Amino acid sequence: MIGKSVALFILLLFSTLLTVPRAEAKGWRGIVPLHSTRADVERLLGPPSEKLSEYSVLYRTENETLTINYARGLPCGLGEKYSQWRVARDTVASIHITPNMGSPLSKLSIDESRYKKRSGGSRPEDIYYINDQDGETLRVFMNEVMDITYSPAASDEHLRCARMTGSSHNNCEGLAPNAFDSYGELSRTQENQRLDNFVIALMQQKGRAGYIIAYGGKRARVREAIGRAQRARNYLIKVRSFPPDQLKAIDGGHREKASVELYIVPPGGCPPASTPTIDPRDVRIVIGGKRTKNRRSS
Repeated sequence: MIGKSVALFILLLFSTLLTVPRAEAKGWRGIVPLHSTRADVERLLGPPSEKLSEYSVLYRTENETLTINYARGLPCGLGEKYSQWRVARDTVASIHITPNMGSPLSKLSIDESRYKKRSGGSRPEDIYYINDQDGETLRVFMNEVMDITYSPAASDEHLRCARMTGSSHNNCEGLAPNAFDSYGELSRTQENQRLDNFVIALMQQKGRAGYIIAYGGKRARVREAIGRAQRARNYLIKVRSFPPDQLKAIDGGHREKASVELYIVPPGGCPPASTPTIDPRDVRIVIGGKRTKNRRSS
């Protein structure tokens, strides 16, 4: 546990955070994501109250909880063991502050013109104030600040790993449709039944597009995912006579288990993005009945 003097210090810092205008805010009180290290944090705050994992720690005080996440030193990959930033191991990746009781947004004296507002998340009533330039996000509920997250600033974007997945459409982040259906390993007959329901829903409104995203498992054959997606697409075109220009088959990458997701996108709507969870380098490729580690880079 951190000592009383450190707890008081953090309390004073957070109180100042809620009362002083922060037009030039970047990072949290000298701890700057992608620039500060674990050593910097412990010089300021001492040892953590709790170690959540090797790369995530928690500090508790009487009035708030701080969670600090560190980079793992394995950049540019999918899955828990990889970081999405090209920085050294134990570099601060993000800081999350949760007051034990909400504080009025008005006390922060923020310049709202520097923040984008977005509603939604886990509950529709939450309002997110997002300052991409400084890497700061506030979550507000009923005008009370529920938490503050400090992430890398826009000036550090060059340190981000290239996106491995996601929609290339502008202004679609967080607006992709929910899956119409998803399933794992099925017999061909069972899968066709699911596809029949999918095409019926697609035909209920003119101009709807269908997206089939298939994922290979952690152990998979070469081109297994795209082959499964194309097979489903061919069934809908050849057997159910759905227009081919309104159907897309996508290789989603790899997850723990092979699966398929079906999406319906209305005219002008945002397309879905694939969300793999297994890095290609960690996939066991099946070749001639034998398994081999995939050496394909991300």
